[in-house]
Amino acid sequence: MKIVIEPIDELVEQLRPRLARAVEPLQVAAALESEGLNDKLARERYGHADVFSLAETVYARLVRAEPAPPAEAGRDTTWRSLVHGPLYAMPAALLPAVTALVGVESLMPGLVVTTGIGWVLGSMLSRLAYGLTGLGAPASAAMTLRRGLVLGVMVAGGTALLWGPASMVVLAVAQLTFQVCSGILLFHRREGLLALLMLPATVAGAGYVVVGEPVVALVAVALGVLSIGAVACAAVLLTRHGRPERPVRGQFTADLALALVYSALTAGFLLLAEAVYVVSRPDLAVAGAGLVLGMGVLEWRAHRFESAVRGVVRQVCYPVEFTAQGHRLLLRGLLCCLAALTCLTVAVLAMTEVSLQGVVMAAAHVVLGGAYFVAFLLANQGRLVELCLAQGAALLVHQGAGPLLPDGPLADVLLFLAACLLLLSLLLALMSGSLKDVWHYR
Repeated sequence: MKIVIEPIDELVEQLRPRLARAVEPLQVAAALESEGLNDKLARERYGHADVFSLAETVYARLVRAEPAPPAEAGRDTTWRSLVHGPLYAMPAALLPAVTALVGVESLMPGLVVTTGIGWVLGSMLSRLAYGLTGLGAPASAAMTLRRGLVLGVMVAGGTALLWGPASMVVLAVAQLTFQVCSGILLFHRREGLLALLMLPATVAGAGYVVVGEPVVALVAVALGVLSIGAVACAAVLLTRHGRPERPVRGQFTADLALALVYSALTAGFLLLAEAVYVVSRPDLAVAGAGLVLGMGVLEWRAHRFESAVRGVVRQVCYPVEFTAQGHRLLLRGLLCCLAALTCLTVAVLAMTEVSLQGVVMAAAHVVLGGAYFVAFLLANQGRLVELCLAQGAALLVHQGAGPLLPDGPLADVLLFLAACLLLLSLLLALMSGSLKDVWHYR
């Protein structure tokens, strides 16, 4: 008797109601077996070697039928991501004026410490807020952001007291307030409002660099305090919601603890490398400016990769095809990030006195930016344990091997570059392995 081969499309439509949210071919294989379809039937009816081969084809066709995101949404994500770097960097325009008023010796140590605190706190608040919003608890997210702001201001003020002058306390509080409140505005997609509120202070800070008069420095600092106060008011207004839906303390899970560890390791790795030069070597201190300005590019390319790789899932039929195209997309995204950061870094260095140590330090920051791009992708997959281990290894290399090298900035920045290369290599290895698991990208 001649066997009639039924179209796979008919099988796909039959299974679609049950498997519309399938995340991997194994789910499809289990559904096929529950329908009584075995390897023999897979060969005779559908021309596949076994149930698993058939499941891969069915899964690929189910995924390919999903609608692609609108082009307008992609453009909106692009410009919002790209402006994040410049927005983060806007208060830096005030540093020359602030330094002229209070002195670099009393300013920089406190700001380095509060920058680290703000980095970790901002990362935690953002993760909590997004998590609570995803759970359908926007009021709890708002309450978390408000409490985080109060906690940050208290910690910044108490930390700055260690450096003595009242001006240091005010500046540390202002800096951390901006870090937390700018994160709140970006969480609520208010990039334009943040830029508008900080524009007067940024212009005044740039004006002091051009004019150099003490009175202009005083005006710039005053406008900076007012602008950051306005940003804080906007953040508070945006987080005014009703009664929280659920206790926030219930959201402190192992995942959040890992995120806290990773943020602390990341901040420590970068700030420990830069802190020793903020007073003595301005050429090394500004070497990371390109990375700050380019953070939006890293976010944008991470979004582009995630979107593109999901498109690949809809187009291919076999995991090996997905892996090959995924590696090409990863390499393209990484090269784009490195090229953009290199251009921004060269532009910054062109305005300063360049030294060999400064060039090496700048190169290290470019490599570190590439590592951050890959880290964004791994974080989206929840690979926090691996991220902590990789970042911890890079931190251990930089801090542990330092005493074994000759004294001097050149040896130190070369070691930092080597640690950044190690971090990038470890993260690329992890990401390469994840591209073999299609379910990460559903």
